[in-house]
Amino acid sequence: MVNLNRDFYNTFAAEFSDSRAAINPGIQRALAMVDGSSVLDVGCGDGRVSKVLPDDCRYVGLDFSLNLIGRNARGEAAFALADLVHPLPIASQAFPVALCFAVLHHLPDRLSLMRELARVTRAGGWVAISVWQFTHDERMRKKIVQDLGNGDFILDWERGGRGLRFVHEVSEAELTTLAGEAGLSVVEIFRSDGKSNDLSLYAIMQ
Repeated sequence: MVNLNRDFYNTFAAEFSDSRAAINPGIQRALAMVDGSSVLDVGCGDGRVSKVLPDDCRYVGLDFSLNLIGRNARGEAAFALADLVHPLPIASQAFPVALCFAVLHHLPDRLSLMRELARVTRAGGWVAISVWQFTHDERMRKKIVQDLGNGDFILDWERGGRGLRFVHEVSEAELTTLAGEAGLSVVEIFRSDGKSNDLSLYAIMQ
């Protein structure tokens, strides 16, 4: 499943970036709750989040896709290629804030990444996560080409060609459990985005 997503994001990097130009309301709300002075953006994609952080923010983005990474970022942002199924190439407690928006649901092993987010964040720092709740949207449900069970799905993509992605729909209970197992405490959890305002589930953790 990881290889399926690797192939997708490298093949459709331009089309995906173009389809995600806007910053979701939930991301803006999450960013307003954390320290914006120094941020590690894990699974940063095209780096668009860097554009809405303070001008003096030290921003570092990590992503596995050479074709996608940093293609829609501000000029002074820094990026590094990193495969998120392995330990992050970041020292422990290196950042006061770790962001991980719309990433966790693409991984079969979600706990390992959650533990890495906790490791690279300073004591008292913040971890902000979002996961996709795509079954809440009728249009997105039509993209399901295979229900694998246990909340796992294969979704279709038809922009610039046809592609497939693996997605796991992470429930609020699962997200809270993952946080606890990684040694994080959920400070706030909320839903946002999409016409129904619940297309994504966000958690702010310490």
